[in-house]
Amino acid sequence: MSKRSKIISAALLGLWCLSVLVSPLQAESPEKLRDLKADELQKIRSAVPDKPTVKPAKPRKILVFWRCEGFFHSSIPVVNEALKIMGQKTGAYEVAVCTDDYSIFTAEKLRQFDVVCLNNTTHLKFDPKKTPERCKALMDFIKGGKGIVGIHAGTDNFYDWPEAMEMMGGKFTGHPWGGGGTWAIKIDEPDHPLTAAFKGKGFKINDEIYRTDPPLYSRSKQRVLMSLDMSDPTTKNAKGVKPSDADTGITWIKTWGKGRMFYCSLGHNNHIFWNPAILQHYLDGIQFATGDYKVDTTPKPIVSSGKGSDMAELQGLLQKVKTYDWGQSRLALTEVSEAVKKAHGNKAELAKVEKALLGVLDSDAKRAGKQFVCRELSIIGTEQSVPTLTKMLAGEETSDMARYALERIPGSAVDKALRGSLRKARGNARIGIINSLGQRRDKGAVRNLRRILGRTNQETAIAAAAALGRIADSQAAEALAEAKNKAEGKLLSVVLDAYLKCADQLVADGNKIGALVIYKELQKEGMPKPIRTAALTGMINATKK
Repeated sequence: MSKRSKIISAALLGLWCLSVLVSPLQAESPEKLRDLKADELQKIRSAVPDKPTVKPAKPRKILVFWRCEGFFHSSIPVVNEALKIMGQKTGAYEVAVCTDDYSIFTAEKLRQFDVVCLNNTTHLKFDPKKTPERCKALMDFIKGGKGIVGIHAGTDNFYDWPEAMEMMGGKFTGHPWGGGGTWAIKIDEPDHPLTAAFKGKGFKINDEIYRTDPPLYSRSKQRVLMSLDMSDPTTKNAKGVKPSDADTGITWIKTWGKGRMFYCSLGHNNHIFWNPAILQHYLDGIQFATGDYKVDTTPKPIVSSGKGSDMAELQGLLQKVKTYDWGQSRLALTEVSEAVKKAHGNKAELAKVEKALLGVLDSDAKRAGKQFVCRELSIIGTEQSVPTLTKMLAGEETSDMARYALERIPGSAVDKALRGSLRKARGNARIGIINSLGQRRDKGAVRNLRRILGRTNQETAIAAAAALGRIADSQAAEALAEAKNKAEGKLLSVVLDAYLKCADQLVADGNKIGALVIYKELQKEGMPKPIRTAALTGMINATKK
């Protein structure tokens, strides 16, 4: 190949790589949507409701708008067909127009519709300064008594039009809960007609969930029917989750002028639209938006007394926490969390709140309620909480939640309590306590862990080795050095990995000489290749200036 040909080939390869890198950012509305496969259509037909929830007062027409100026969701053609099929099968409405053409937004053209449905639209070009007629037509349509429905990305719009963003009740600010994950949903309003499809029970769903931060998203401005269930560890601990995500709405409704707004975050993945319960939920929402389904839209804000954490009010809420179970409304829990937040900065007030929370743990409260309290104590807990939480360590059902709180409470009293509980705990509870000692890097536990590491129970020995690797002081390293000469199989692998982590931590703590001794030892013949490679890398990094 000539030099010139090589240059051209390299340039073409570079352009191809660049196109791959930027293509997700350039996902715009295609000129033509794909046709659905026969099996997709059949799944939708089988899942849509057979009849309307309420009989429409008159024939209803909806406009389905799917324009994307930002990210294009591949579920858009699926949603379009699902809405058409559901309208045809139930008779609740007709999808009269399905388009991505902005020219539909004139007062005259909108007059024929009862609802505008935003199907995963993104970054729509509505600007009161640049497109005043377009904006006025849509806003007059809603305020005049019609409806608007937002599906999934319906909150990723109107960035130049604050009034419309306020109308939608939220602005997209990210999605830590990605479309590849499965997340827990709780029904905040199990008795509300628009959540009837879920029969009062929370559920888990594989879909992408949008974050919509306050102040646009606010329970004082709209009625939130469903939200993320942050008592679910996977949902709460998704990468990128912030403290403010504690209240992340899924479905909400509101009135706007004389009109109605329904939004649901579900709709990123195709299979959402052959889920019978979710399709029923959307049908109910659309019939609400048309005006046929009369439901209560009164917002239910989190009640606050405005006087710190009023103890009588808090005790009343904690009675509800005692009977709370997963999947039920979390309103009382959310209000307790607000009381905890309000008490911050006031030690005396926090002590009262902490004592009240401990009362739930000392009661016959359900497991879900106790788990919630432990999470709150992980934030505000002090030595006052240690005795109560320590009593929970031996129980199979309560050990994990107690440790979650204890691991985050500062002070030597926790370390002493965890060490003391090692003698009585058995099985998984014992392993959990060992893990907690490692998480807290309790140097006082090294002697106990060294003793456990030398015993025959492999599961507890493995946990002890891992904990010593996290504690990572010179005594922990000494215990692991001794164990690596005796351990076999899986235990040996964990011991070597922990020993390597000790060296890494010694470097971080400024003890490079001690770390180099370990790295050299782990490079000896007979050591597993991954360990030798990691040790060499550690040595190189440790000797850098």
